[in-house]
Amino acid sequence: MGRKIVLFGFWLLGYALGFGAWLVRAPIINWITNLGVSSDVAGALITGLAGSVVMLVGVILWSYLSNSN
Repeated sequence: MGRKIVLFGFWLLGYALGFGAWLVRAPIINWITNLGVSSDVAGALITGLAGSVVMLVGVILWSYLSNSN
């Protein structure tokens, strides 16, 4: 796979995950704030989790695809 296609894939996956997280953020933030965490920290937790999922999936896919050649 070309570098531009892989980078575009990372971008597209991150965009899709971020878009979905934005749509469901209010109920998740409310649930996390019920645990005693402020809404700012809850938002940061959601953002960090979404970013880590994107990077994990991206690295796994990139590793798998580069080893299959």
